[in-house]
Amino acid sequence: LEHHYPKRLGRADFHLICKNSVYNTQPSSEQELPFYFLQKLLVLDYELRYLVSKDGGNTEDPVYPSQESEAFDPYEEIFEDSDNAINPSATNQRCRIHPMDIQMAIYHCADDLARQYILAKLSTCQFALPLVVPNPCSSQIEFSLWSLSQIRRSWQQAGKSANGKNNYKNMQMCRVSTSIVSFIRVGNGFSASKSQIMNSLLSKRKHDVFFHRHCSGSSKDCLLMEGVVEICWFCPGSKDKNTFDKCVTFTNLHGDAKEHEKQLTFLQEVSSLIVVLMSASDSNKENRKIVHNLCQSSKPLICLLDDKEKTMTSNSSQKVRIGIKNRNEAELTEELTCTIRRLLELSNTALSLEDCAHIARKQGFLIDEDQRDCKEAKEKAQTLNALLGEMELSKIKENLLPLQGKLWHLWCKKDKELYYLREKGNRSIEQHKSEIETDKQRIRHEQFRKAFPLNALMRSFLEILQDHSETHNKLYFLQWLSVFLDTLTIQHLEKLREEQSSLWSLVQTEKHWQNELEAISKNISDSTLGTEHLLREVGQIYEALEEACSTRDDLFLSLPQIAADLMISGVPIELMDGDTSYVPLKWVAAVFDRVCEKLGDKRLFVLSILGLQSSGKSTLLNALFGLQFTVSAGRCTRGAYMQLLKVEESFKEELGFEFVLVVDTEGLRAPELSTKSQNWDNELATFVIGLGNLTLINIFGENPAELQDILQIVVQAFLRMKQVKISPSCLFVHQNVGEVTAKDQTMEGRRRLEQRLDEMAATAAEQEQCSDVTCFSDVIKFDISTHVYYFAHLWDGNPPMAPPNPHYSHNVQELKSRILGTAKKESRGSIMKISEAKFRVQDLWRALVSENFIFSFRNTQEVMAMSKLETMYNHWTWELRSHVLDLQEKLTNQIQNGKIQTLRTSEVEAPVTEKYDAIKQDLDKYFNEDPDNETLVQWKARFENKLRVVKEALISEIKRKADELIHLKKSHFKLEEK
Repeated sequence: LEHHYPKRLGRADFHLICKNSVYNTQPSSEQELPFYFLQKLLVLDYELRYLVSKDGGNTEDPVYPSQESEAFDPYEEIFEDSDNAINPSATNQRCRIHPMDIQMAIYHCADDLARQYILAKLSTCQFALPLVVPNPCSSQIEFSLWSLSQIRRSWQQAGKSANGKNNYKNMQMCRVSTSIVSFIRVGNGFSASKSQIMNSLLSKRKHDVFFHRHCSGSSKDCLLMEGVVEICWFCPGSKDKNTFDKCVTFTNLHGDAKEHEKQLTFLQEVSSLIVVLMSASDSNKENRKIVHNLCQSSKPLICLLDDKEKTMTSNSSQKVRIGIKNRNEAELTEELTCTIRRLLELSNTALSLEDCAHIARKQGFLIDEDQRDCKEAKEKAQTLNALLGEMELSKIKENLLPLQGKLWHLWCKKDKELYYLREKGNRSIEQHKSEIETDKQRIRHEQFRKAFPLNALMRSFLEILQDHSETHNKLYFLQWLSVFLDTLTIQHLEKLREEQSSLWSLVQTEKHWQNELEAISKNISDSTLGTEHLLREVGQIYEALEEACSTRDDLFLSLPQIAADLMISGVPIELMDGDTSYVPLKWVAAVFDRVCEKLGDKRLFVLSILGLQSSGKSTLLNALFGLQFTVSAGRCTRGAYMQLLKVEESFKEELGFEFVLVVDTEGLRAPELSTKSQNWDNELATFVIGLGNLTLINIFGENPAELQDILQIVVQAFLRMKQVKISPSCLFVHQNVGEVTAKDQTMEGRRRLEQRLDEMAATAAEQEQCSDVTCFSDVIKFDISTHVYYFAHLWDGNPPMAPPNPHYSHNVQELKSRILGTAKKESRGSIMKISEAKFRVQDLWRALVSENFIFSFRNTQEVMAMSKLETMYNHWTWELRSHVLDLQEKLTNQIQNGKIQTLRTSEVEAPVTEKYDAIKQDLDKYFNEDPDNETLVQWKARFENKLRVVKEALISEIKRKADELIHLKKSHFKLEEK
């Protein structure tokens, strides 16, 4: 770490795909410890605290001299002669590096963006985080505010909110005002451990939130924790009997309080309650002075007496003494919890970290948020936020981001029409085509007029991102902007969601509320605002300029460069717009071009993921590669996002590529998209699997039935899109499977799945006339024995206080090894270059858009049933038509011979209806008796309707022709009479 100190370690230095993260090895030297720590942190493995290097410490068994005959007396004074060591190897044993020193050394070396990332991951592991940190090389004390600002938690407060709803919160922790309980130690050499007592309070000792003396790897030689104040939050859950019913902040000052005056003064000012670990018989004057001062203050105080056995009586209401020597741990925890709860009710102070930062600033601490780059970025983001604050939230997109609204939706619709050429009416296909092209041009010109001159929001946004400053300044800016946008929208969206859920219950009983529900859904969509929407607008401005403006100015050229720079620095970039479900091809192509210019045309391995909504896709990707895709229950990711990951220099040659492109997608079968869901799911699945060299098919639980149907359509689509040369492969990941024996127990199910997929692939191949395809893996590479993974549950216990399950992390590690192992085996030909990836996206998307027919079906069986039904229908209509032709010929003869003078409709209707009824019986029989009748039933009404329309059209046609002929015959007759 030496050359990274101070604050020179960026995310790019450890956010890599490297050998050690693939082969699950142990660090071989102390130099490797920080790197291993960070790699374990990426996969959320909380065992990162117990890392030991092979050469660190004495891992071999100690060797004792063999003196078997020597008499052994356990009562002998062992420590009489302490100079003469009993264990000969103890003298040369090097002391290990303390695990918390590894964490703190990394903290001191990490730059502010990396710190924020590291602390967010440590927080997910449910570890306490450094809040106040003395600089090891100067007397300066630092306060972490920016570093903690990414941390969000969800919890459920006790009781109902004002409107009777459950009090569910999901907030940025640095903005939450809570009571602060501070633990300090006055004196040394106590038998009790303060951190351990805190762990009992927070997690009933199930998880070590605070590192303590009994943790593996702990020693007395910890250098970098002295004077550090650590922070963690207790967040109440809904079901369990909670320790505290509100969110409470706990802080822990490491070391003896008398040696850290500044930290003590700070804690005294911010705390609602102070808990002191002390000895009643301590004769040190300084220690006594500190305790007396605390007693004099108006703040509540709990004294934990290390040398007294039971609770003292005469506890005043605000100051409490509790003896902790030889106490039953559960009893002590219970007593301490009740006391803290009682004292917090008396105290009405509640501060957020932002409030604490003001106090820290006054006391001369250095606030990380105050450093220049961060401050400037915050000011820039605030100016944008001020512009947004002036307008009603639901109107912002319409007025300030006008290009991605109705016009873009309409353009997508027209573009699709171009491929299907429906609604021809009486125009030729060429005419229709040129009309659509003109419409598309017109929409782009309208977008162009709306975009220019740029409105204040987009102008400021682009100026900041076009500025030639360092990339990290832009990242600071985007980070701040997303914090402000979040603050701007969160309460409004919460209110709308509450309205939506109360309307839901009304819709169940009274359908007329449906329109209000639709309006609220639209309002939620309009009021959802994030940095991704601003970047989407940038893409639309580019596309409008590309098509509607003949001159290529600097602005036009700089737009894709902005997105490319962000993509290279690890920001997820939107590949498919989640609102229109469309890929803005020109924009995506331009971004790929700029990435290619900047990095060179490097090879990249594309990894994509597919799964039902809320099955844990983004969480899995984040854990696999330490990414930061948005994660939440319910619909979160919309469309598809791509993120670029670099491969470590020394690993490139072995893997055969320099980058991995990870594509995260929205969930399939989303209830809020049920109207367009089936076609859309099938299109999305085909796009995602077609794009990736490898697709993770993510399933929650053991049953893959839901995805089976979608996979069948994907196979059929690939067989149809022969012009796109692709050879994808897939891995199945079953999440949340607890049984260790799951793999053996579900063998039969997996065998069935494979059999079913093979049958469907063979059927589809027969239909599409692909003789070389006999099974599923001929289309999508898949091996049932090695390509199916079972994952443990993500959490080790009940959230919100549960840490991630270490088994989940190990499963992730195995999966990562398999993914990169598969990648290594890929023939060099199928690994694309960046420029080829651009063409793959374009070809695949065009093929998808033009291949509409197949996506409207649920599975191959449906496609087969429909094509058989179409054949039968053609046969029935032909029967009806030929019958009508015979009838027409007969009538024509009769009219010519003068046998018929007038023709009533009923005379034509009767014989046609008779035939129609006979055919209708055949149709009913077919729908009832065909082996696929269960599948066919959904189309019965449609085909009955089509047949009836044909009958009526034929009747009116025959009547019209007969009437014309009668009229002609009469005219002839009149002429002849004259």
